[in-house]
Amino acid sequence: MGQRAAVFCHNGLGDGVNTLVLSNHLHLNGWKVDTYHNLMGSMQNWFPHLAVLPYPELSELPRILHSYDWFFVVHNDTFPFVLQLIQEGKRRFPERVKVIYLYPSKNIVNEPYYADCLTDPGLPIAENLRLLCEKVLHLPKITKSNGFIIPTGLVHKKNPKRAVIHPTSAAPTRNWPKEKFLALASFLKKRGFEPVFIPGTQEGWDKVGFEVALFPNLDQLARFLYESAFLIGNDSGLGHLASALGVPTLTICRRKTWANMWAPSFHKGIVITPSSWIPNIRGLRLRDRHWKKFISVKKVQKGFDKLVALETP
Repeated sequence: MGQRAAVFCHNGLGDGVNTLVLSNHLHLNGWKVDTYHNLMGSMQNWFPHLAVLPYPELSELPRILHSYDWFFVVHNDTFPFVLQLIQEGKRRFPERVKVIYLYPSKNIVNEPYYADCLTDPGLPIAENLRLLCEKVLHLPKITKSNGFIIPTGLVHKKNPKRAVIHPTSAAPTRNWPKEKFLALASFLKKRGFEPVFIPGTQEGWDKVGFEVALFPNLDQLARFLYESAFLIGNDSGLGHLASALGVPTLTICRRKTWANMWAPSFHKGIVITPSSWIPNIRGLRLRDRHWKKFISVKKVQKGFDKLVALETP
């Protein structure tokens, strides 16, 4: 019987999409693996060979600790289950608990369990997880895939002019202004594209003059993305999902160092960030505080043109 492993993700969509790279590697190398993530259950049919389960309650920790041979845990300061799992696991069998730090900082090397995975903040998340499997775990079978299997009946990029726009994210501070997204949609429409907004909720987006699409679950959303031509949006999980589905992405991000690690990386993509010429002096942080002003509609339009060129044979 193969080794049993549990992979504990952060609960953001992008975290789950990327961490499946690790789960898929373990599966390909004969391990029995369960991935814990609260959002991706409705997409189980996209990766039927990789069991995705909701996060357990803290009271289930003793059962979890007895159920697996290995534990791969993305560190999370705010989740008691994760903190307890790391504490108990490292006390009882330290070599079988691997703590993964996924934040872009040069100080990451100072984390207490950094040597578990040797994360490089200058590389994309998916590449870091691939290197973990190759260089640290020394698994013989290595891939770049996160294991997605396309459901039957779908046609990739069936709508070659459909440009999906995702104008929201997990935090308002990550969001490029609504009026700029609408101006971008007008530009796309004039260029012959079909912009469709996916805001996640109808609130504030029901009368914007463009098509707005809402979905009951991630499975339906993924199907829509798979048959679209492009995704444009803020730094958010949908970009990672689209990229993993082979859809080119344009990501608007406030900080280049963050984008180096967290931009979608499964497929071709363009990342727009404020110019590095704008000062970001400690205490003022002009670039970070006012990044939305420093990314113009014209700059994003040029980025989209580059993205189209990348996809042109």
